Amino acid sequence: MYPKVREPRSTDTLEYVHPEREDAPAIKNLINKVFKLDRDQAHHDWKYWDNPSGPPVGTLVREREGGRCLATGIGHPRRASVDGQDSCAALLCEVASDPDERNGGRLWREVMMGFSTYTNDVDGLHWAFGGQSTDEAIRVGGRWMAYRVIFELVSWEVRLSYRPSLKRHLGEWGSWAIPMVAPVLDFLVWKFWKGHNSGLELAEISDFNSDYDDLWDRYRHKYPVCFFRDAATLNWRYVANPLWKHRIVEARRNGELVGYLVWRETDDNGFMVATVLDFWHGDDEKVMVALIAEARRKAASTKCVSLRFALKEGRPEHEAYASFHSSRRSPYVEVDRVICTPIPGSRPADQDPAIYKMLRTVLTGDNWYYTQGDCDFRD
Repeated sequence: MYPKVREPRSTDTLEYVHPEREDAPAIKNLINKVFKLDRDQAHHDWKYWDNPSGPPVGTLVREREGGRCLATGIGHPRRASVDGQDSCAALLCEVASDPDERNGGRLWREVMMGFSTYTNDVDGLHWAFGGQSTDEAIRVGGRWMAYRVIFELVSWEVRLSYRPSLKRHLGEWGSWAIPMVAPVLDFLVWKFWKGHNSGLELAEISDFNSDYDDLWDRYRHKYPVCFFRDAATLNWRYVANPLWKHRIVEARRNGELVGYLVWRETDDNGFMVATVLDFWHGDDEKVMVALIAEARRKAASTKCVSLRFALKEGRPEHEAYASFHSSRRSPYVEVDRVICTPIPGSRPADQDPAIYKMLRTVLTGDNWYYTQGDCDFRD
């Protein structure tokens, strides 16, 4: 079951170490250089050091003399529930090696090896996962790290405006007509949207209070594998996020919190699109439909042209989404492949049998409840 990895090989001039807080500026600078980012220290610190699940995991290689960071494989822990028990996974976020180093490819492989052994040995994490996996990452990771695609998310969307459709059909020559025609068509569509008399109280909120701790505890046992959605995690992930402003709608029944939906509004080829990042509902159909309908209404009011959600087809969320008029598979978004792999550590033979049982659960994709916010989606 475990991938065949080894501890990275330190030399007289290079050392492989676990990232510490004082390494944060060097790691940030290397990642910015490799990926041509302009991430500031506050963004880096939020992503890796403010996580309520704990500090970042992984490894970095640096020069013994001078301490220059040459490569890193860094991610963060994510608390999870597996068969109702607390667990924790590693999310490998970024792997980078200095392009000016002649041995950059070898260093890249060494820190990948180190991510497995160090993350298990130092942090006691036994499995890793990731989303938005590319063909190259799956190919290389499958060979070196036993990556496996365990399920796919297919993006569905509910149309909120005819503006993109008019632009495709009329072309640039008809662009003068779109500002006049689209609002009329959109108004007619919105006017005939069905109401959903669910008996729920719906409200947009700005942060997550202690009721969300209770909601997490109430629903977590419905799913063999799901990631923590307590108030601390949700506030870190969505409210404190320095890059995006997220919108949150909650549903209550007789005052009791019963579900919520989180989405992000971004520009996509000149049109604003709302993308669902998190959806927690306890498989209650009325709650799901009411939350989608409310998010649809609010996103339309800010001129979003569609409400997208990458979901596992065949699950209740898919059925609720597909029940809306003009819902369809999005022709503009690729399938999101989610990977998972065991983390062996340096002595996998010593693992407790309970670890193997847990791994069998997490390596079965049908067991997972997962949304794109569980990963570092465009963050």
